[in-house]
Amino acid sequence: MSLINPQPPLNEADLQVPEVGDKNERWLSLARKAYDGSTEWVDTNLRYQWEKNISNFSSRHPPGSKYLTSAYDKRSKLFRPKTRTTVRKLESAMATAFFTNEDMMSISPANPNNPMQLAGAAIAQSIMQYRLTNTIPWFSTMVTALQDAAIYGTVVSHQYWEFEQKDETFASVNDTGENVVDLQGNPVKEKVTSTLKDYPVIEVVEPENFRIDPASDWYDPISSSPYVIHLIPMFAQDAMERIDSGEWKKITLEQLLTTTDETDDTTRLTREEPREDPLEDDFENVEEYKIVWIHKNIIRKEGVDWCFFTAGTQYLLTDPKPLLEMYPWLKDGERPYVMGKLNIEAHRVYPSATVELTEELQAASNDIWNQRFDNIRLAMNKRYHIRRDRNIDLDALFRSVPGGAVEMDDPDQDVRVIETRDVTASAYQEQDRINMDFDELQGNFSASTVGGARNLNETVGGMALLAGNTNMITEFVLRTFAETWVEPVLKQLLKLEQYYETDEHVTALAGEAGGVEGEAGAIDFGQDEVMDELLKQDVLLKVNVGMNATDPVGRVQQLLFGVTSVGQLPGMEGKLNLDEVSKEVFGLLGYKDGSRFLIPSEADPQIEELQQQIEQMGMMLETDQVKMQGRMAIEQMKVEAQLRAAQLKSQTELQKEVMSSKGEVGKLGIKQSEAYVKQQDADTRRAELMLQRDALLNQIVDGEIQRRMVEDKDNVSKTGTMARDKYNKVPYEIG
Repeated sequence: MSLINPQPPLNEADLQVPEVGDKNERWLSLARKAYDGSTEWVDTNLRYQWEKNISNFSSRHPPGSKYLTSAYDKRSKLFRPKTRTTVRKLESAMATAFFTNEDMMSISPANPNNPMQLAGAAIAQSIMQYRLTNTIPWFSTMVTALQDAAIYGTVVSHQYWEFEQKDETFASVNDTGENVVDLQGNPVKEKVTSTLKDYPVIEVVEPENFRIDPASDWYDPISSSPYVIHLIPMFAQDAMERIDSGEWKKITLEQLLTTTDETDDTTRLTREEPREDPLEDDFENVEEYKIVWIHKNIIRKEGVDWCFFTAGTQYLLTDPKPLLEMYPWLKDGERPYVMGKLNIEAHRVYPSATVELTEELQAASNDIWNQRFDNIRLAMNKRYHIRRDRNIDLDALFRSVPGGAVEMDDPDQDVRVIETRDVTASAYQEQDRINMDFDELQGNFSASTVGGARNLNETVGGMALLAGNTNMITEFVLRTFAETWVEPVLKQLLKLEQYYETDEHVTALAGEAGGVEGEAGAIDFGQDEVMDELLKQDVLLKVNVGMNATDPVGRVQQLLFGVTSVGQLPGMEGKLNLDEVSKEVFGLLGYKDGSRFLIPSEADPQIEELQQQIEQMGMMLETDQVKMQGRMAIEQMKVEAQLRAAQLKSQTELQKEVMSSKGEVGKLGIKQSEAYVKQQDADTRRAELMLQRDALLNQIVDGEIQRRMVEDKDNVSKTGTMARDKYNKVPYEIG
């Protein structure tokens, strides 16, 4: 039984290979030349090193190692996992730097004085945070990207919007639960369209499945390369489904299977070793389950990027289309891929990998380790010189069990023990030296680092200096990773959100960004046109990972040093906001809301700031121009706040009466209750002012929108579902 849908018979014209002068063949020939040239360069210059790096990372002896020869069959051939340990430490440092703080990423308006940009930045921040927390597996994506950069020297990712709908037909039912029938008595069918996928995707691509021109600009290889080729492994039956549906051009299953060369997958096989390869013929007993390679080609011709799919390099699956039609959210010259790195090596498109930097030290560490084991074995298990043709019980001699005996004619003449001197002490010393070199190169602070610097580690200050020097290297590496991959990827993600995000989703998150939820959020930010205008505002995205990123305590110390230094400047006395400093300290330590640890002062700086904002906005609008719904929301909030304050005061008075008889403990409880009431009052007042500010901001935004719509009715950009209506569909991508 076939596992694919039966396809219509193909006629001779469908299978005819186009002539050389044919337009499609010219595109196919261009893609083939680009692939063959770049693959030859990768095979010659990169692949062997990649496979060695993968082996070292996996704690296996790399290809060509002496330990894989027959000469070491009887010798120690252990692998000391120093490389894997180093990468794991880097992963841990990355997690500390990027995931300890809530403000790893910040979005700010390009013009802080523009209320439209202020609102747009707040909404964009909320949407991005939601996607990275709930939709995109951001943590595992980051770890994968870091591992690729450490092993291959580069990390490649593909950013796109995944959109998929499903049409289902159901029998129409009335309010009473009965089936609806037409005049002829036939059941009425109702078509329901459900959305299965509607979200952005960050896909980390295996570097061996990505091709660019090796002569590209090392600073920006993706954009400068005349072509980009993404090799996509697929099950044959999945590819045939797209062929049968008409999405791709017609070719047969037999033709599709001929496009895959088994020798093109050696790097993946290195990763799978020593496990049995799941793609071997024994596993592929059904042709439809075999893996085929689909090429996604982006080729620049006459200044325009064209995109099309091919089956290997043999068959054209889609007609070339301008890249900006498939990815309308991109700017001219941009591509939906990002290539990042951990190490910057000037003028090299593919810099040395972190694993590669310590390759020789890893080999030396293995040698010392295995020689020490061999030495211990020889010292504990003696070897002998034995005369030929002597009457000796060899089995007993080699068995050498405690309390055993060996029969021989002349022990003094027939057998002589070969003594092996124990040199493990010097081996340990050399191992420590190699470990120290290893750690210094990678920027790790460990026991071996301390042991190699006796002049410094005798004091606490010396220990701190050693740790600081090593951490600086790690932090520099992570900063390079943030600048070359994390930030460009998040910027593309923001563009995707600005272009494809649904208006309903934006409205809900906009309400949350304004401090209100549900329907109130929709009231605050208004109609779809307002959403579109806010989301497309000019904003700036920045990844907040700098020095001391791997040391939260160090960041706190750095902040306090800065605060102390500024406080000592002339004229700065009393001008520092100590509440905000305290919140920042808790934030650096990983607490999302540090304000809950603070007792509010009589003069809340945030309340004062909100009052100033309202006064400034009031100068832009007449008081009677504020929306009625905004006024109603404010008044409702005030009523709720008054009721809540009354309840709290009543509870506090009751607690005072109960605790007044409990001595000092009771006094402490009273103070805590009073502090809690103050906190609630401050929160209430703050919420009132935020609602009032948002109502004013909404009025300003509405006025600006209406003015722009009057000036140019056709120039209003649409996002979300409205953009999809305009462009018919979200471009389909292979995930």
